[in-house]
Amino acid sequence: MNTTLPLSKSDQKRQQILDAGRDLFMSQGYADTSMDQVTAKSGVSKATVYNHFPSKEILFEAAVKTRSEEVFAALPQLDVEHADPEKMLTHYFHALLEILFSEDGACMCFLLMSEGRRFPENARLIYDSGFGRGLDEMAAYLSQAHASGKIEVADPQWAAKRLLAAVMPPLPMMCAGFEPLQPPSIDEVRRAVQFFLRGIAKDRSGNIKAAPCCQN
Repeated sequence: MNTTLPLSKSDQKRQQILDAGRDLFMSQGYADTSMDQVTAKSGVSKATVYNHFPSKEILFEAAVKTRSEEVFAALPQLDVEHADPEKMLTHYFHALLEILFSEDGACMCFLLMSEGRRFPENARLIYDSGFGRGLDEMAAYLSQAHASGKIEVADPQWAAKRLLAAVMPPLPMMCAGFEPLQPPSIDEVRRAVQFFLRGIAKDRSGNIKAAPCCQN
């Protein structure tokens, strides 16, 4: 049974403004988006737009953060109690990459790269709300998995970055048009996760060995 309460008229208008702002920011960038454009696209009066979002900076921050919440809500929960870290990580990253390589997700990645030089504070907001938050959550999961004895990870924060690098396709090559802009298959993600788990599995002497869950 759906217990979600309907939005008030004020909240509906706020959502219209947010949706319009996000569409414009992602399609044409921060600098080329004006509050007049947001007003026209949202179908809300200028006074109402500024009542909810007094400046373009505030609207941009809200648009980025609400999109981030939507993305993380759609991802599988990183559950350390899951019996198989390989399956847990494979399904998590497959879901994440499908979002990142959707039209909406790709626009957000392009926006991060384009904003970096001209608007570093905006780029930092996008990174912290998305990749940065994801890396922190992944590091926390790896730390908990290490504490429970499921895997051995000496430096969870470093390992989280290496894992993301292992599963992420080469975005610069895709952005340049040399490779198709599409998410990897779940088999490709699984192979990357296996590669990562083998790499971090060590015996007490410090020598690399295959993690039991990854052995064929």
